[in-house]
Amino acid sequence: MAKFTKVVLLEDSWYSLNPPRGEASILWDQYLEHRKLPLVKSCDVDSRIPYKFLNPLQSAFFYTYKNGSALVSSPTSSGKSLIAHLFMKNRKGLKVYTAPIKALVYEKAIELRNYYQVEIRTGDQVLESYKDLKGDLLVCTYEYLVIALRNKASWVDNVSCIVIDEIHQIFKRPILEELVIYALDKNIDILALSATIPNKEEMAQWLNVNLLLDSNWRPVPLNRENKLLKNFPPLTKEDIDISCEKQKTLIKKLLSAVFTLRQVDEKVIVFLPSKKIGWCLLELANSERIGIMNETLPFEKEEREEAEIAFHNADVPAEERKQIEKAFREGNLNILLATQTLAYGVNLPADKVLILIRVLKLDSKFKVTPDGLDIIQMEGRAGRLGIKDIGYSVRLLYGLDEAQLNRELSNSMSSYKKEEGEDIDEYFSLLMLLAIHYKGPQYMDFLNKTLIYGKMSKRKIDENLDFLERNGYVNYYTPTKKGYFCITADISPVALEEYLRRKQAGLPIVATVRPLLKAKLDAIRPFVENKGNYQEEVSQIYELLFSYDFEYEDNTDQLLFYTEGFLFNYPNIKNPPGEFSHLGLHAIYLCRKLLAMKKVGFFDDGVLGILKIAHAIKYGISIDYASLGGIKGIGHIRSNLIKRILKENNKTPPPLGSKVKELFDLFTEYEWRKHSLNILTEQRKLKKESAVKETDKMLNVLKSNLSGYLMDDKILLASSMFIMNKNAIREKKEYLIQKILSYDTIDKIENVKKGG
Repeated sequence: MAKFTKVVLLEDSWYSLNPPRGEASILWDQYLEHRKLPLVKSCDVDSRIPYKFLNPLQSAFFYTYKNGSALVSSPTSSGKSLIAHLFMKNRKGLKVYTAPIKALVYEKAIELRNYYQVEIRTGDQVLESYKDLKGDLLVCTYEYLVIALRNKASWVDNVSCIVIDEIHQIFKRPILEELVIYALDKNIDILALSATIPNKEEMAQWLNVNLLLDSNWRPVPLNRENKLLKNFPPLTKEDIDISCEKQKTLIKKLLSAVFTLRQVDEKVIVFLPSKKIGWCLLELANSERIGIMNETLPFEKEEREEAEIAFHNADVPAEERKQIEKAFREGNLNILLATQTLAYGVNLPADKVLILIRVLKLDSKFKVTPDGLDIIQMEGRAGRLGIKDIGYSVRLLYGLDEAQLNRELSNSMSSYKKEEGEDIDEYFSLLMLLAIHYKGPQYMDFLNKTLIYGKMSKRKIDENLDFLERNGYVNYYTPTKKGYFCITADISPVALEEYLRRKQAGLPIVATVRPLLKAKLDAIRPFVENKGNYQEEVSQIYELLFSYDFEYEDNTDQLLFYTEGFLFNYPNIKNPPGEFSHLGLHAIYLCRKLLAMKKVGFFDDGVLGILKIAHAIKYGISIDYASLGGIKGIGHIRSNLIKRILKENNKTPPPLGSKVKELFDLFTEYEWRKHSLNILTEQRKLKKESAVKETDKMLNVLKSNLSGYLMDDKILLASSMFIMNKNAIREKKEYLIQKILSYDTIDKIENVKKGG
């Protein structure tokens, strides 16, 4: 078993920015002693560091880290980014910093540009996989790095070290298992960073580190307290009319607690265990005449001069989330409701966090939500260095007591065990395939290197192996062509089998390709289910799906609701909610997956059919009208407005690749305006003034694109580069359109890059 040095940074360490001074108090198990060490002068490390001393955590790392891999567990905002610089700075070759989400990638890239020539890769840009890396530091998402390693990108042999930020994400993002195994096999040093790690010693053993630095010190001390929600009187005694009838008592007490516990000058984040509670709380706030910043809502809001509160969650359109984050960061918004996703996302420090903790009954078991890992991560948002001397965390207990909470926290911090469901695990089906690819009959040698999956029962492992053999992915402990295709194309066997099943059943094409989209797509229902003709509209979706013996746990119905354009009927939807607001990247990945599947015979339609699917999903428009998504800047609502104008006048849209002028010339400008106003007022239920403004915007988009083409630039370039390789970069759009639309048979697709 690997040996490592364990160092604990104690809470009595201290640090001051003004004047700059402090001390690192550490327990160093190598010497079995308690030491108090002076802070390291920044100029002795790197003259580019913008402050006089390293803080206690950074100083402790500087004193104790010598070489090899390291694991650092320390509260949020304690300076782990500079520790990454200390780890990387003297290494030759390509240094890699990985983070779980794009927002963190960009945030870390900005911090590290002071020391390195930084390249950013998130998978967002079509050209990424074709461009050489010129910098000495790559900052990227987990997925980008794993796919590059799996497909042996030209630069991977030059990687000298890897920083894995938020290593605790391994419990939610198992792709990290594969990343760590690759690094261990290639003897690449790892720096793993986290604010919350269960059983740190076991994690350190698995990572084969030389140093475990465990910090109890926070840059801003944290004051924790538990309060019972039942002790807060409801904010109002009136029988407020809100849609959340079953949870009305909880919501009233919660809003009372928020305004009782927040001090006048405090920025507060309120963490909630579910989106449902958040929307209900916001609805009650609206009824209490509290200003709300959100625009896309499941209820009609009253306009106020000043926004006092907002709700940040994955269902809020991306544009709105950015506006909310900016307002909270700059002090124009002081109360932010949030789900646990914010705890793992962008850096938004607060003076105080309130965490609603509940007990839920699931079948015969009871579950505390959020779990201990999430609670500690949420508390990391409390405290603003240099602004307030102390941060506050208030745990609002609902349906449980302090003893139950303490047991949950203890259990969460001591166990890695993965719950084994009845179905074949989608990611594990691909990981098992990779294990067989690398180790053949000794596949358990690979699985035993994982932190979590190696602990799965033999029964579950045998079930997965049987699934792979039975469906033709593995033969005699060797991946078949079908198996290799999944590895290179990053499609799990479970997803491919579900796609093939739907294809055989003859489902609509959008429903058929749904398993290939790595997105939850669960955001629509909360905004529409109690409004308009939702039941009638969703029944039309079910008619497409329920004629077959299928169950849909992947929100296929919501995706069809989106692509059929039903959101147009809901004026409260100004931008598509949640992941639907940024499906463009998923559409590009899907486009390239379908081109790869066409090459090996899993997809039968031509390239034009693939382009239609990509446009339909990116813009939320039906396949027959997919070309409308190609109008630059058109968006979901306006493309569906044009669709309805054409449909009501029995007009067929010009095909993909046509000039926008061909579409515009179908009507006079007067006719466009008349039809648009009628539809916006009668079907979208807009007031006349709003309908006029929206019509003007739609016409301006059309008129500004008359010389353009009905083809999305990114979808065109992604598909062209898949077919033509780098040659596509140099060509004009008109040429690419002519070229790609001429590829009707797979025999003409050349130079295909697998896995792109």
